[in-house]
Amino acid sequence: MDQRAIGQDGAGSGPRWVTGIDHAGITVASLDRSLAFYRDLLGLRVIEISGPEGEDAGGVTGIRGARIRAADLDAGDGRIIELLEYVQAAADPVAQQPNAPGCPHVALRVPDLTGLLRRLAAAGYEPAGQPVTITGALAWEGAVVVYLRDPDGALIELIQRPGDSAA
Repeated sequence: MDQRAIGQDGAGSGPRWVTGIDHAGITVASLDRSLAFYRDLLGLRVIEISGPEGEDAGGVTGIRGARIRAADLDAGDGRIIELLEYVQAAADPVAQQPNAPGCPHVALRVPDLTGLLRRLAAAGYEPAGQPVTITGALAWEGAVVVYLRDPDGALIELIQRPGDSAA
């Protein structure tokens, strides 16, 4: 990172153009299969699901003829996970590797990482590595994190922060 572009308070000079994260979108092969993972296994509440015929997405995506089915899931704190299934103009899947530039991941905060990992394992989902407790990083100190993949191979980070616990 170019340190010259950052002010003393960590902000760049000039107006603040981004004020927060609104939602994270994940393209999926099957909305129904992904809902079984995100809603049924992870417990994210469904806010809305679009109709089976799909919605026109060509204008916003720049992909001619694109139609999508979408589900908006409540990720907590006003954040949304948007699952998008292209019913027209779908593309082939792309292998995602966490060390590849441009590969995103979505981090989901959980109150009981150990319990959730047991639940996921019973459904056939194993983490990519082992849970690791982070030390020496102010914003992450004491957090326990692990990656896993959703049904389409998207990288999902599960994070349990100190003080978070299943009550």
